[in-house]
Amino acid sequence: MNIAYTYHFSSSLELVENSRRLTLATCGGAELHPYFFHGRLLRPRITCDSLLALSEVSRTRFYSPTALRERLLAAADPVVTSGGERLRFEAFSVCGGVYARLDLLPESVDGHWVSKGTTNVDFNSPMRGALAQVLESDLVGLNVGVDGVKLEHAGKAVEEKKVKLPVSWLKGFVEVQAYQAKMKPAFEVRASDLHHVISDIANQKIWHHGELSYLVQSGQSVRFSQRPGTSGIAVGDPRRLKILTNILRHSRNVRFYATTDGAMAVEVQMPDSRFFIVLSPNASRGFSGEGQALNDLVDCPKTEELSKVKAELQWQAKISPQVLSKKLDLDIDTIYRALSALGSRGLVGYDLSDGSYFHRELPFDLALVEELHPRLRKARKLVNNQGVSVTEHKSGLVKGFVHGSDGEHLVTITEGNGKCTCTWFSKHSNERGPCSHILALELFYRSDRS
Repeated sequence: MNIAYTYHFSSSLELVENSRRLTLATCGGAELHPYFFHGRLLRPRITCDSLLALSEVSRTRFYSPTALRERLLAAADPVVTSGGERLRFEAFSVCGGVYARLDLLPESVDGHWVSKGTTNVDFNSPMRGALAQVLESDLVGLNVGVDGVKLEHAGKAVEEKKVKLPVSWLKGFVEVQAYQAKMKPAFEVRASDLHHVISDIANQKIWHHGELSYLVQSGQSVRFSQRPGTSGIAVGDPRRLKILTNILRHSRNVRFYATTDGAMAVEVQMPDSRFFIVLSPNASRGFSGEGQALNDLVDCPKTEELSKVKAELQWQAKISPQVLSKKLDLDIDTIYRALSALGSRGLVGYDLSDGSYFHRELPFDLALVEELHPRLRKARKLVNNQGVSVTEHKSGLVKGFVHGSDGEHLVTITEGNGKCTCTWFSKHSNERGPCSHILALELFYRSDRS
């Protein structure tokens, strides 16, 4: 997939009289070069370290199979969303197994919120080098986009970046929202304790390819273990946590989140901002193949209901399902299913700290997002070829047979959880989303009832 970023200038951190000015170039979105914010940073060293960590994620391949070594892929510029009260910067690693987000809360900046929307921002090497030299005592202005950019930069060369992105990268950006919505808080520790553990990773042989390590609480601290214990959470390749090294010194507390199938997240709580990373169950498993969004794509409200919820998206930093339910006269379950479906289309993100969705629209072509999932394509083909039959259905239970490439499979769906007799399910169960046969029965049953 080819992506072209067009910037009328390069992002820069310039010295202006007795202060510095960080100007982030924007590209695309509702406008060709949107202008979101003009003001200053109140905690410049914290913000600069956080932006550098985010940029490091976007430029890093934490896992590199042999096929990729021969065709290295370029890094994608981060995505920024302005909701009128905070700036959210999102990035995805080149390998697709690490997602990062920086939230600059209202208390971290002082200035004028110009507009709302989502766009890419230019993160270039000279700007990153300048960010590393900022002191906490410096006066640092912040512009996200520049007002009148066409006039101010008339006649100057346009900077264009052409990036080749794998389709898996785009799928991963969508999948990670579904993963976060499933996560539950695990525990909270002091940032200094986590920093000590991460700093010691290089000196420990705590990880081997294909094996899981666990973060477990040890008194008021935390440590790595090969056993989960009673409170441990799985960490696939702990070395990915080293991305947090330079920002943990700005934090007092760190909160961990986890799913039951191996994915985990870390929230670094800083005075006026938050930094999140979400790790796939293993470094060799990018989020794109996890299939968490497949249920959301299938378990979708009717088109009319989905359109009503979508029409209410107005760049909210926190979407209230209760408010939407009352306003649209839809039950709360329908609202949650609609938000999940919109997340699978890149139209909302998920905030672990607030436990809620927020509105943003990824600046990529997501028109064919459903077609990016081979399991979903296969399921639709099975339904269209009359390869599905329902043998039993009652409240909370659907049973049936689905014709697969290696024979007929018995599929059972109970309270939203599916089981299948196919080889794929016996290997992965539901840890990587439903198999194509479970999806086919779900699609057939829904179409038959409508």
